Amino acid sequence: MTEAVPDDSTHDIEATMTEKTEPTAGQVAAKKAIKTAKTALTLAKAHLARESNKHGGRWQWVDFPGPNGRESAGIVDILGVRKKWDLLPGAELQKLKHLDLFDFMLIQVKGGSAPMPNADDIERLELVADHYNACTVLLYQWSENVNQATGFRVLNRDTHQFGELVTDGSTVFGKVLGG
Repeated sequence: MTEAVPDDSTHDIEATMTEKTEPTAGQVAAKKAIKTAKTALTLAKAHLARESNKHGGRWQWVDFPGPNGRESAGIVDILGVRKKWDLLPGAELQKLKHLDLFDFMLIQVKGGSAPMPNADDIERLELVADHYNACTVLLYQWSENVNQATGFRVLNRDTHQFGELVTDGSTVFGKVLGG
């Protein structure tokens, strides 16, 4: 009986497959960006829930993860939904009762060193807000850098700019919306 001698080309392929190679700079950056995005989204949802509960707003939060829990495409990262407190006057709404309708809030999340939304991003957010008649559009920013502010900014629909960080969450997350 003769022993089988391994084919050198097969042996080289197997050795290559088992060897670990160092990740490239791009792979390291991509991994860090994915981790930062997940952390920012998790913190945004926790902050949203805390502020809503603190101010009695009763908002529910829905996020839209992409493949493998990563960031998904689209301008809106989190959708806030709650039962609408006030009925608007109108003949088509006469049969509706208190809490039959909904309020919608759109939230975009930025983590790490991600830039502020540009004019095109803001226009897209406003178009989505108009389409769904959203009452508020928010930007949530988070960074590991303690010198950078973390929190929510409300989109001013008149100036098309995000305002200063929200310090009184009752106007955004409370029962009655501030605007």
